[in-house]
Amino acid sequence: MMISSESIFFLLLVAIATAAVSSASADTTSVAMGVPKSTKLPGWLTVHKDRELMGHLLETARLRHKEAIEKARASYFHGPGTSGTDDQPQKVLDEYQVRASGKIPDFDTELERRLFVTNEKTPMFSADECASVVANAEAHFAGEPWSRLPSGQYDVAGFWIRDVPAVHEWFNRMLQERLFPLLVKQFPHFVPDIKDLCVDNAYLFKYTPETGRRTDVHTDSGCLSFTIALNGNNEYSGGGTWFEGLDGDTDVIEMDVGQCTVRPGGVKHCGHAVSEGVRYIIGGFCMSESKVEYVRMLLGLGSEEFSRGNIEKAIQAFEAAIALNPDFDGSYSNLADVLTKTGDKSRAREVLEYCFQNVNPESGEIAYSLGANYLEDKKYEDAKKCMLIALEADESDVDAMSVLAEACAEQQDKNGETHWYERVVSTPGASPLSLGKAYCNLGVVNEGTPKEIEYYEKALEYVPDRFAPRYSLACAYATKKEYDNAIHHFREAVEIAEADSEEEKQALRSLYRVASMKMQATGESARSREEAVEKFMQAIGKENYEKLASLGK
Repeated sequence: MMISSESIFFLLLVAIATAAVSSASADTTSVAMGVPKSTKLPGWLTVHKDRELMGHLLETARLRHKEAIEKARASYFHGPGTSGTDDQPQKVLDEYQVRASGKIPDFDTELERRLFVTNEKTPMFSADECASVVANAEAHFAGEPWSRLPSGQYDVAGFWIRDVPAVHEWFNRMLQERLFPLLVKQFPHFVPDIKDLCVDNAYLFKYTPETGRRTDVHTDSGCLSFTIALNGNNEYSGGGTWFEGLDGDTDVIEMDVGQCTVRPGGVKHCGHAVSEGVRYIIGGFCMSESKVEYVRMLLGLGSEEFSRGNIEKAIQAFEAAIALNPDFDGSYSNLADVLTKTGDKSRAREVLEYCFQNVNPESGEIAYSLGANYLEDKKYEDAKKCMLIALEADESDVDAMSVLAEACAEQQDKNGETHWYERVVSTPGASPLSLGKAYCNLGVVNEGTPKEIEYYEKALEYVPDRFAPRYSLACAYATKKEYDNAIHHFREAVEIAEADSEEEKQALRSLYRVASMKMQATGESARSREEAVEKFMQAIGKENYEKLASLGK
C-alpha cells in the first residue's frame, strides 16, 4: 500500500506534537492523538497539506491545553490523593455503554464511551453532606435571586463553584478524597494517577420549571466529566440526563441524592426539563495534564477566531480538527456552521453531506443542519428526511419538529404543519421561544376559526415581546370587528417593533385603518376637523399619530 508524501508528513507532525507534550512531563504517559484510522479524509480538506500551517495549529492547540491546565490548577484541587476514602464504604457502580454511531472528539479508543453511576444503595455522598452543600449555596445568595449561567437557549440559575467559598472548600476536598480516585479507578488505562487530573471547570445548578428547561444536546469541555445529584428525586418532577445511544431500556439516567455519574466528556447528552420542584446538581469537567485534547482545543480556537471575525482562521482550525479525527462529526458541524453564517451555503452543504454519508449517518446534529440547508434551498422532501433522522437520534428535538412544520407549510400541507407544531407544544422542556413560535403558527393555520385567537394568546404567554403573535392577534380581532381589542394590540405591536422598521410601519398603517373602521362603524361624528383629529389621536395615541403623519410626508 502506497502512502502519499503529505500523509507521511502529517503523521510525522502528529508524532512530533506527541513527543513534545510527552517530554514536557517526564512522569506522564505519552499523548494519544486522534490520528485518522477509519474514515478517509475528504477531498475538499486541504489544511493538512500545508506543513507550516498544520504545525502552527498543533502547537497552538498544545499551548491552549497548557494554559487551560495552569488556569485549572489555580481554581481547583490538583495533587496527590489522600487516605480520606479509607472510611468510605465500597461503592457499587452500575455500568452503561454508549452505542451511538460516530466517535468522541479525543481518545475514543481509550475511553470506550462507558458511563458509570454509583448505585443508589452506595451513593458517593450522604444525604446530610448534600444538604449541607445546598444550604451553603442558598446562604451565599441570602434569599436573593441566584446568578445565571448561560446554557444553550436560556440561562440557568447557578454559579461556578470556585466563586462560592464554602462550596469551593468542600468540593476541593471531595476531588482529592473521592472524585479523582473514582475516575482513576474506572478509567485506569487513561488516567494512571490522580496527579494527572485537574478540573477545567465545575458548576452548581439550581433547576426549576422556569430555569430548568431541556438543555441543548452537547459535549462537555473536558475528556472526563462527572455529575452529582444534591437532592432527592422525590423533590422534583422531570430531570435526569439524556445520553445519545445509551444501551438498556432507557436513554435517560436519573439519580437520587448523593449519586454520581462519571463518563467521557465527549459523549453527547442533554439535561431533561424539570417540570415541578427544584433540582440541585453539580457538574464537573476534567482534563488530563499529560494528554492534550487536540481536537477540543482546535474547536475552541475556531470558535474564538470566529467570534473575533477571523473567518479564515476559524475555518483552518475546524479543518485541522477534522484532519486529526475525521470520525468525529462535531468538527464538521462547527465548520458548516461558520460557512453557513458567512454565506457559503453550498460549501456548507458539501461538508455536511460528506459527514452524513461517510462519517455518521445517524448524527442528529448533522442531519438537522443539513435539513435546514435543504429547506432554505426549497428541497422540502430532502429537508423532511433529514429532520426525521434528527428525531430518531433525539425524539424531543423541537427544532427538527419546527423545520418539518415549515416544510409542510411550504408544500401547502396544513395537516402535516399542524401535526408537527402540536408535537412541539406537547414536548416537555421546549423553550419559550419554540413554544411561542409554534402557537403563533398554529394560529395562522387556524385563521378564521374560534381557535385562532386562543393560539395567539397562548403564544404571547411565552413570548410577550414578540411582534408576530401580537400583530397577528390584532389582525384577528380586527377581522372579528372587535375594534377596541384590535387597536390595543396594534398599539402594543408598534411598541414592540424596532423604531423605523418595516414592522413598525406595518403596525402603524394597520392601526390607522382599524381606528378609522371603528369611527365609521360607531358613527362617531365631530363638530370640527380639530375635534375629529383629537378623537382619532386619543384612539391611536399621540405618539403614533405623529409617526403616521411623518410616514405620509
